[in-house]
Amino acid sequence: MEKIKLLVFVDDDYATNFYHKVIVRDSGLVEEFLFFSEPEKALAYFEDLTTNPEAQIPDAIFLDINMPRIDGWEFLEKYAKIEVLKSPIIIMLSTSMNPEDEQKAVLNPLVKGFKNKPLTEEHLRELQEELKAMV
Repeated sequence: MEKIKLLVFVDDDYATNFYHKVIVRDSGLVEEFLFFSEPEKALAYFEDLTTNPEAQIPDAIFLDINMPRIDGWEFLEKYAKIEVLKSPIIIMLSTSMNPEDEQKAVLNPLVKGFKNKPLTEEHLRELQEELKAMV
């Protein structure tokens, strides 16, 4: 089965990011991955993609909800204004137990899924299947 080419994580929690790096690396399902602990830097990265036609656009973004300065919802508002050539699948990945967060994610046209942390290999396999179905 074809690997996920590029996966981006936007999450301010260093321990979670370390754990997710291990899961992604050990799964063997992802060719490349990027982690942004600061949402502003992730937004700058996506802004840069609009001016570089040869840049590889990620297949998917795993986005945390609860982050300081810019939370996941604000990130989505700012991301929506960026004219990315091909929009990656965005999945909210959160520890939030608030059912309103999941409902808000489902209603957002940019968001394709909502998963509870931590990321698992099964989450990656589901994403891989979804990407395969889109081809």
